[in-house]
Amino acid sequence: MKISVTMITFNAERRLEECLNGLKWADEIIIVDCFSTDRTKEIASGFKNCKFYEKKFEGFGSQKNYATSKTSNDWIFNVDADEIVTDALTKEIEQALADPKFDGYYIPRKSFLGKKWVRGAGQWPDYQLRIYNKNKGKFEDKLVHERVTINGRTTRLKNHFVHYNYESWHNFMEKRNLYTTKEAEILLQKKFVWMYPFGILREFFRKYRHYRKNKNSVIGSYILARESLDKYHLKFTAPFKPPFAFIRFYLIQGGFRDGFYGLYWALGCSHDNVMKYAKYKDMKNGNKEAYVTHKN
Repeated sequence: MKISVTMITFNAERRLEECLNGLKWADEIIIVDCFSTDRTKEIASGFKNCKFYEKKFEGFGSQKNYATSKTSNDWIFNVDADEIVTDALTKEIEQALADPKFDGYYIPRKSFLGKKWVRGAGQWPDYQLRIYNKNKGKFEDKLVHERVTINGRTTRLKNHFVHYNYESWHNFMEKRNLYTTKEAEILLQKKFVWMYPFGILREFFRKYRHYRKNKNSVIGSYILARESLDKYHLKFTAPFKPPFAFIRFYLIQGGFRDGFYGLYWALGCSHDNVMKYAKYKDMKNGNKEAYVTHKN
């Protein structure tokens, strides 16, 4: 079974060559770049199975769907430029797609901050739906935190890929600053409603049952149902999100197991919720132009 790798990039020279070396087995690699100013294009040109396109950034979901539109195969494997596909995962993918019985495959992601493997705070195994049949699914057209939605059956693979998400704590804060700006922009577009806790649970389980009937996996249905609530801006929950985020990442999802890294990771995630709503309020008051729109 032939497979196309899709990737979006912007100034990705740091890990790109290592990433592409782990994907030489793919039939084609479609890279959609946001007009990088470093060696990204030069590095990609050194790989025969790479096709390089440039496109103005209009959102992560939009960029990834554009990359998919350029593929020549039905099966898609979406990879970020800071991710490394292991040999064990490559073999498992080849076995799974030799006679595919599902429409999408979740893969465990092993994330690093600097040289530290972060296992707690929901970072391991952190399953990601990265392999899918493009006739059955696509990325949500979202500015940030986009996911693949599948109208079909999904399952999990056992072997992981490595994600060098943050090179340092400085890089951690840089990326979180970017994401919270984009999240604030999304909030500006949301429908404002009041919804009491019982109403939230009822809506969640209604969506969950819907996705399960469409043969999504348990974890896939949970993620899709949770994401479906994003169409509401739940005003009364905003003040509670920072402390709840810390409790979720540090205690419930085991951030404490990573010591210093887990503590500050959870604090960073809590801080995200503060900044997201602070930026949203600032933008709503007419100061949107003060926030630089980043490409990637």
